Amino acid sequence: MLAEADALRIIFLTALDKTAPAERAAYLDEVCAGNAALRERVEALLQANDRADPFLDQPAAQHLASAEKLATPDQRPDNVECLDFLSPSKMPGALGRLGHYEVREVIGRGGMGVVLRAFDEKLHRVVALKVLAPVLASNSGARHRFVREAQAAAAVTHENVIAIHAVEDDGPIPFLVMQCIDGKTLQQKLETIGPLELRTILRIGLQVAEGLAAAHRQGLIHRDIKPANILLENGVERVKITDFGLARAVDDASLTQSGYIAGTPQYMSPEQARGERVDHRTDLFSLGSVLYTLCAGHPPFRAENTMAVLKRVCEDTPRPLREISPEIPEWMESLIAKLQAKDPAERIANAAEVAALLSRRLAQLQSRVEPSAAAVPPFEDWWRRWRNRLAPPGRRVPLRWAALALVVIGAVVAGWLFATNWRGNPGPANDDNAGTQPPPAPAAPATPVKLTSREPLTDHSKGVRAVAFSPDGKVLASGGMDKNIFLWDTQTWQSRSLPRQPGEVSALDFSPKDGRLASVTSDKDDCLVRLWNVETAEPAGKLGPGGISTWCVKFSPDGKTVACGGTDRKLRLLDVETGIERKTVDDVDKIVVRTVSFSLPDGRLVATGGDRGARLWDTTTGGEVANGLFPIPIAKYPVFLPGGRGLVTWHFRPYSPITLFPSGKAPYPLSGRAESTAWLGVSPDGRFIASVGGEGVAHIWSTEDFREVATTTNGHSGMIYGVAFSPDGKLLATGGRDDSTVRIWDLPAVCHVRK
Repeated sequence: MLAEADALRIIFLTALDKTAPAERAAYLDEVCAGNAALRERVEALLQANDRADPFLDQPAAQHLASAEKLATPDQRPDNVECLDFLSPSKMPGALGRLGHYEVREVIGRGGMGVVLRAFDEKLHRVVALKVLAPVLASNSGARHRFVREAQAAAAVTHENVIAIHAVEDDGPIPFLVMQCIDGKTLQQKLETIGPLELRTILRIGLQVAEGLAAAHRQGLIHRDIKPANILLENGVERVKITDFGLARAVDDASLTQSGYIAGTPQYMSPEQARGERVDHRTDLFSLGSVLYTLCAGHPPFRAENTMAVLKRVCEDTPRPLREISPEIPEWMESLIAKLQAKDPAERIANAAEVAALLSRRLAQLQSRVEPSAAAVPPFEDWWRRWRNRLAPPGRRVPLRWAALALVVIGAVVAGWLFATNWRGNPGPANDDNAGTQPPPAPAAPATPVKLTSREPLTDHSKGVRAVAFSPDGKVLASGGMDKNIFLWDTQTWQSRSLPRQPGEVSALDFSPKDGRLASVTSDKDDCLVRLWNVETAEPAGKLGPGGISTWCVKFSPDGKTVACGGTDRKLRLLDVETGIERKTVDDVDKIVVRTVSFSLPDGRLVATGGDRGARLWDTTTGGEVANGLFPIPIAKYPVFLPGGRGLVTWHFRPYSPITLFPSGKAPYPLSGRAESTAWLGVSPDGRFIASVGGEGVAHIWSTEDFREVATTTNGHSGMIYGVAFSPDGKLLATGGRDDSTVRIWDLPAVCHVRK
């Protein structure tokens, strides 16, 4: 094997010096005669080198997804070097050292190098190291090119461009040091939810354009702008352009004429597809194609193979956007068409001008849809927000007609509640006249209590997605993107771990009957739901078929049934004892079933939430219950309140209010929400809800007088996904997706469960 590796290295380096395609081909014909496998491996390395570091072409989020596939030496491709360049480390669990960086894990490999997660001992921060493969480090041309392009990318300093902290080329192996961001790419977002709404498209497009403008000011062309190279660091609020592995300086033409077309065919410009010299306007064409994809849900140029795609890029005009999505405004269609002009001279002049155009359109959209809460009464503010989704400007319903329509809807809801026997559910004392009175006006908000976190729980190495308290309050379970579930003793806060899960833990729930824990993963598993014995930390059963990505799970009030949903768009009701499906409802959502919730205390209904909106189902028949309860388009994700009090809904979108649907009363939106809500937690008695999201704090709201009673202060540094009240209402647990911690908050006495 050593001789073969040496031969591969010598042949590759010799061929690399032969720049003329004919000369290189003749050399390979001679040295690889009769050895097709060797020829294939050499050509793969040469092609990767011509593309300029394909391991730089993938953002950290994608490297993380594939890291386990290359975790052991026997799984690595033959052309990927081992980590012999690392020096020994004294830190337990570390793979080794590279300078003053303690290397903790491999998060990606490619034909041209390896990507490592490391700890910077000098600055005390986690970073990503992109290291050139040793076989290339010994070649002066490849080494110079790697360092040169890294230095060029590092010169771009902008909040929408991933930061490169350093380029190290003094040692035997050159590497660059960059931000290590656990975020999903725009491509992954598209694959999950499909086409985006206009406001989100404008926000993302504006940030990409501003990042490109910063790169172009440094004389750098990205040349591979595509959704997979746009990282969403914190929801959709912060964009990072990644992977300048194909970038070139504007004045450098020599490195582009290698005979290999670099870039991604579906998003490259015509001049790039033809192998011609390019300038900054090639990135503008790619930006236009990205915006088209965000509007349509698919790239503008599609065909059966690469050459057919390139031909379409050079010759065809994409299908008009408004034929695909009529709600796209004409000005947006015209802007994208101008960016996609075949002749670079006919495109918008530069990225800064594109950013200015998008900024103006976004400001206009926000000024119409998001009036200041201080200047507009809460109901009128709420009405204006959701009516914009029902009718375009010029055809909107006057506010007086909206008020009348809402009264009618309230009457219909009251009749429906009576017909479905909801009046038999125990509720608060003031529900005797349910359906006859509007909700009380919000009390003058007292200053919310400021909550301070206890010491964070830090066992998770990646984002926390779910937290849940056991029925007796003695255990807190947390599940995360690191595929781990930890069981925390709520007296000592010491943890135990369950066996490692097959994928990211997307949801957890405890059985109210026997305290077993249910878990689901967003990766395809051999079952829908896994059950766990919390006392022994051992498996306690499996429910449902496998091969499905599951996003939500909930026990029925009697603990006999589990409801779950996921990417197959079905609602499944599973028998806990037998593990088989009692009911399956098809076509519940158009993309993913994201939430499930049983009516309390009877469990007769189950609510589902997703991209299609909130829906109600009868658990006995599997039929849908009339959806008159949710007349508002923004009511996406519903959760039942205990005691037959009704429901509360939210929409994972900035500036969308949380809306209460009290039993037998008109809906009421909680105003003042400035950030997106990722999840809601409901107190055991239903008197309070906790909302968490992109701003890194939790808000505690009263469901009785609609005021905010508490808010967290020194909380998470980014998005919060998981939130749960303890059974006695004295504690709140939150899970940070971005900082990978679980935090515990002591709630004020007003939140404690009444005896």
